[in-house]
Amino acid sequence: MAHVPDALASVPDWSGRTLIDATNRINRDNPSDLGDLSGRTSSEIVADQAVGAKVVKAFNTVPMQWIDDTSPEKARTVLFISGDDAGAKKALSEVLEQVGFAAVDLGTLAIGGRQQQVGGPLAGLNLTLVDRFVL
Repeated sequence: MAHVPDALASVPDWSGRTLIDATNRINRDNPSDLGDLSGRTSSEIVADQAVGAKVVKAFNTVPMQWIDDTSPEKARTVLFISGDDAGAKKALSEVLEQVGFAAVDLGTLAIGGRQQQVGGPLAGLNLTLVDRFVL
């Protein structure tokens, strides 16, 4: 993830800003290699680089084509979020719900982020929320 600091450096002051992290820990030179993050999640490393930011991990568990249809008649696609700032997670959850998704809060960057990053049990799942069952 050596390229991450370059991207984050374009914002000189992250204080009080919310940063939605959709990255995954993939080695640029060998995409099948998840790389060694020394037991940390990629989002924790992003948070270290964006000092003062309220980092929320989201949009990284499913391909974009799975979430491009938000028509009202479609079942809501589940999007997982994780973060260490409750207010930032709540705000993102509200926006996601307003535009037709079902936001599921997995907890902190360390715990929830680990569940949703590539290699975690929730990565790549195409889940939809069904509001009611018809028998």
